[in-house]
Amino acid sequence: MNGTATEFVFANAPEPWHALLVLLLAGGLAWFAWRRYGPGASGAAGVASRLCRAAAIALLVLMAAGPSWRTTTTTVLPGRVLIAVDRSASMARTDGPGNRARIAAATDLHAALVASPAAKRLVIDWQAIGGLAGPISDAELVKGLDATGAASPLADELARLVAERRPDGVILVSDGRVTAGSGLASLPAAWRGRDLATALLTAGGDGIEPELLIDEVVLNREVALDEREPVVVRLSCRALGEGPVKVTVTVEGEAPVQTEVAAPSGEPAAMLPAEARAELSFPREGAARVKVVAERTVGGRTLRAEQDVPVTVSERKLRVLLLAHRPRYEMRFLREAFKRDKTVTLHAYLAEGRWRRWGTGSAAEAGPDRLPLAPGELKDYDVVILGDLAPDALRETDLLALDKAVRQGGAGLVWMPGETGAIAGFATSKLGALLPVELPDAAAISRGYLAGEPRTLVRTPAAEALGLLDAGEVSWADLGNLLGAAPVTEVKPLAEVLAKDQKDRPLVVSRAYGSGRALFIGVDDTWRWRRNVGDRYLHRFHSQLMRYVAAGRRLGSHEWRLFTSPRRAASGETVALNLAPIGGGDNPPDAVTVRLKGPGGAERLVRLVREGKGFAARLPAPGPGGWELEIANGLDPRTVDSDQLLVLPPSDERRDPRADRIALGALASGTGGRVYDDAAKLVAELPDLSRSESVSALTGWWDTTWALAAAILLFAIDWSIRRLNRLP
Repeated sequence: MNGTATEFVFANAPEPWHALLVLLLAGGLAWFAWRRYGPGASGAAGVASRLCRAAAIALLVLMAAGPSWRTTTTTVLPGRVLIAVDRSASMARTDGPGNRARIAAATDLHAALVASPAAKRLVIDWQAIGGLAGPISDAELVKGLDATGAASPLADELARLVAERRPDGVILVSDGRVTAGSGLASLPAAWRGRDLATALLTAGGDGIEPELLIDEVVLNREVALDEREPVVVRLSCRALGEGPVKVTVTVEGEAPVQTEVAAPSGEPAAMLPAEARAELSFPREGAARVKVVAERTVGGRTLRAEQDVPVTVSERKLRVLLLAHRPRYEMRFLREAFKRDKTVTLHAYLAEGRWRRWGTGSAAEAGPDRLPLAPGELKDYDVVILGDLAPDALRETDLLALDKAVRQGGAGLVWMPGETGAIAGFATSKLGALLPVELPDAAAISRGYLAGEPRTLVRTPAAEALGLLDAGEVSWADLGNLLGAAPVTEVKPLAEVLAKDQKDRPLVVSRAYGSGRALFIGVDDTWRWRRNVGDRYLHRFHSQLMRYVAAGRRLGSHEWRLFTSPRRAASGETVALNLAPIGGGDNPPDAVTVRLKGPGGAERLVRLVREGKGFAARLPAPGPGGWELEIANGLDPRTVDSDQLLVLPPSDERRDPRADRIALGALASGTGGRVYDDAAKLVAELPDLSRSESVSALTGWWDTTWALAAAILLFAIDWSIRRLNRLP
């Protein structure tokens, strides 16, 4: 404790034996002055003279030893303790006592320190580590901390903090998970030579907690009334054991659709992917929400993940324009299948001799009397099918209008060559750039068809990922063989093969062009699948592809597309926020601000800068959860098709959820510290880290006026007495 003490010392004789020698010398010289220093007067005067002489000599000897008052002021300095709290994402796991988050250990430690009298002797510095840096206030500790750090470079951050702040002690609150930088084992060597007390408060369990997350729901945001829509639910799972995950997809107000997917097996601590698929129907127009719930019961505990996806439902049929040279079998049966489909409007035209409408009925039912290829007329069609047709059947202006309808209008263009091979002539036309494959000449195509080699349709992984070419309860290979197909010389760059034959030769190829998409279907006898089943498989094959290729038109009246790249990211990763025109956007604004709305009412405004024909910004992904994107300023939100950003906990932090007690124990052992599981016990066993600083001041007698005066006075008295008695 603080205080002041004063004591008498000999400044020039600090040791006790020094003082003894000084006293002996003073006594000896005093005795000599009393007995041997010349003749003395008789009687009382002589005694007084000798006393003064002896006292003066003894005083001079003592003054030479430096008699002083030493005043010592002592100040006790409290110990400085650095408390480093790991705020990485793994500390958000709820496997602490009472199913609390691991980060709650910091709150418990704060409460224990506040209640401890011994802690009042400490100066405590709370600092965040684990991908987050900066001081932590008492208010935050009382309220409770969050844990959102993208990585855990614990060792490097601790080394930096200790070097900067030079504390007397360090307390680490962590689960020991290090995902970046040096390991904790590097710290004992770095701290060697420091008088540093350490204590470690562990957080988290040793078990692998089962986990189930919905990573992404793939679903069109603009859907047609009463139309079947595919839904893909992508999951991440850990330690679920054997058995299925139940996925329920519900359109509000409708009966739920349930499906199951097997829980993935593999490394127990790893997050493994799974994917469930379903189909939905939307019976009412307007805004709707699709709710997706994934559930799995593990050890009596039900894991549940939910996600809502907003969609807009409108009564809008798929509008198809079919252009062919003559009514061959494939075109004839395809036309009849689409005419029986209540969700499709088909207008067909044949170029035999001259263009004529192929069908009867009103203009709405069968199409206008003349070929509708003017730019204003093509806006009414989602898909244009070009059958076994030569380029000279179309005018140059028609070709340019089709190119613009695809690239800028988002329409789909389907190439369906036939046995004449005439479609090969388009390769050198204005429309040839929209062919996703390279074709040989017409004669080679014709030979390919006439060869009649049996072909089996094989669905590729690219088609499976897109949910395309699903034959339902059978495989395409179980259906009748296809006898003719157009040979493909080469698949163009960026194109995707959706189907091939048994010899890996491409049969169905797709590629995006601007806002639209082109599709090449190299077979022309899917009508053979009609035997005993009617349109079931022919229609399923073509309708899936038509709706896929028309996706660019599914955005309705929207002129802009607001989306992120990637659509899902780990917290802290850089994502691009993009606003791109969709065939419109002719009058872009000067600036655009986007609002991100996240879980718990969190909001964030992001200003986009001009980039090409659109706008963009790059930002670190915010906290985990689903973040809706909406226009805050600069555009009419009704003209923008907005997406969602799904933010996941950082993948490195999620890789292994177990607390690394081995690393924490090694750190404690290497630094002479100890690992604790209980905050109260840690506080109770905190060592006294305080230190004292003393300052001393000497007040000497030898340099004072009274000491000199006393010596002179004693010698003067002796001299005076001897002079009065006429002694030398």
